[in-house]
Amino acid sequence: MMDLRQPLEFLYQAVPRLMRQMDCDPLSPTRGSMHLAYWRDKTSELSDMRRQEAMFPLALLYARDYPGSPWRGDPQLLETVMAQLGFWCANQYDDGSMDEWYKGERAFAAAAFSCHAVARTLAEVGGGLPPELVALARQRLATTAYWLKGRQDLFKTNHQAVGVAALAWAGHVLHDAVLTSNARDKLQSILLTQTAEGWFPEVGHMDVGYTFLTVEFVAMAMDLWNDWSAIAPFVRAFEFACQWVHPDLTVGEEYGVCHNPYLSRIAVILLLPYSRQAVWLHRRFATMETGFKGFANTLADDLRLPRWAFQTLLAHDYDHRRPTMALPEGDPIPLARTFSTAEPVWFKDSALIRFHVGTGSGIFAAAAGGLTRLFSPGTPDSVADYGYALDLDRGSATNMTYDRHLHSGVAQGQPFVLAPMPRVKKFIPSFMARLVLRLASSTAPGSRLTRKGIDWIRRRKGSALNQSSANLGGRSAPWTLDRRLKLSAGTVCIQDRLLFKTPIRSNRIHFLEAQNHAYIKKRAIGENFIHLPQWLERLDLEKVYVLDGIWHLAEVRLIHPVAKEG
Repeated sequence: MMDLRQPLEFLYQAVPRLMRQMDCDPLSPTRGSMHLAYWRDKTSELSDMRRQEAMFPLALLYARDYPGSPWRGDPQLLETVMAQLGFWCANQYDDGSMDEWYKGERAFAAAAFSCHAVARTLAEVGGGLPPELVALARQRLATTAYWLKGRQDLFKTNHQAVGVAALAWAGHVLHDAVLTSNARDKLQSILLTQTAEGWFPEVGHMDVGYTFLTVEFVAMAMDLWNDWSAIAPFVRAFEFACQWVHPDLTVGEEYGVCHNPYLSRIAVILLLPYSRQAVWLHRRFATMETGFKGFANTLADDLRLPRWAFQTLLAHDYDHRRPTMALPEGDPIPLARTFSTAEPVWFKDSALIRFHVGTGSGIFAAAAGGLTRLFSPGTPDSVADYGYALDLDRGSATNMTYDRHLHSGVAQGQPFVLAPMPRVKKFIPSFMARLVLRLASSTAPGSRLTRKGIDWIRRRKGSALNQSSANLGGRSAPWTLDRRLKLSAGTVCIQDRLLFKTPIRSNRIHFLEAQNHAYIKKRAIGENFIHLPQWLERLDLEKVYVLDGIWHLAEVRLIHPVAKEG
């Protein structure tokens, strides 16, 4: 696929940077650790074992020919893989579990993702490794795989899906039918969690990127087994996620609880015989490049690069042996279809609405506090209206939070949401919270109990907490946004009513807007209205977006400002 050219070139350039993250001192007790904050900077008390997954993409680059790659057969690359594998083997708990974010975590995700990487690394380069290292790795792989066998993680379904692939590949490499059988059992358990809309829950909520990732890992296991008998529910999940793919083949991070904007090329390729939308996406990827924005979320920083570098390489490999029985025709993803103005399509459980206005399309993300994103036809141009920010004496408030349970829907063809505007609050655990977590996780039973407590908080807060800098939602706030969309041919009118139980100065109210893939901009409403009352209790506005080739903000109307009495 043409879309893989740039990420492949990016990976080739990133290999030296990736190798320099490893402790390569042959005399060091931490040789092979991929976590700079642990072995070099001493700012972490643990080595995040998920970073050891870098061994898998490096093994692929060593063993296989990729177009333009200078790394095939590079001896230093193999030495790096050996060191990373050795550290993985030596730095687990006796039961095969391991840590990712905090000491004593014994994380299902760390075990599942790294088990998958180790099994496939052994399958790829095991024959070229020292026999004693291979024997140790197989022993430790079996220990970790059997630890996974006795556990589930359906709270984050993508973890369970990775467990399926990890046990499928461990069973394949170790010739262990028990592990293979458990992988199939875990696959069936995922089906029991599927919602009526087609997605699988993450932290009790929906996430587009992790829906794609769940399909990706399950499909890789099915491909290994050459058994696609259970693919239909995952096609449903894939095509639900396709509902929110933008016409330029990106995904907005704001639509889901974990803010994951991943679109799996591997899932697209492996689902070619089963999904017409996969066929359409594949043909687009074959003839165009999404550029840096298409792979930034998986390769652009030193946390994600060692974890996800394998995806681009495997996508290339799967594409070169893609199914010959692909469906002959494709159906465009919904937002890329050309419709005349039609009734909006409302997904109640995920609190998302998509719509078409003339030849343009858009998303109304009630779950994101009323985010409205408009897509121009035939171009990558887009406009995003996030709502508002309020400057407070201490911090800010905004409607831009995640909560799929807000009062929202479609009334008389008009999408609407009633969104509180809580104070901006980011999750930053205190020293005392970290200390309590450290003490509580000092034993395996304590680790299990603390994990349950953390998951309860995540579900209640509607946030993944880790790897997320999103505002924490809150429904009790003295400020509220009532947003409604009025759709007509070539025009979207956003009708906003801001209610301030606690009056606010008009010069502290700001629009939140973005164009294309630029940063969100904060713009004072005073740029549009000069003579506003100093204090406001209510503000009614209309923002009129017009499609004239591309979407643009044509007019901002002041309807009814209500000043503070006295």
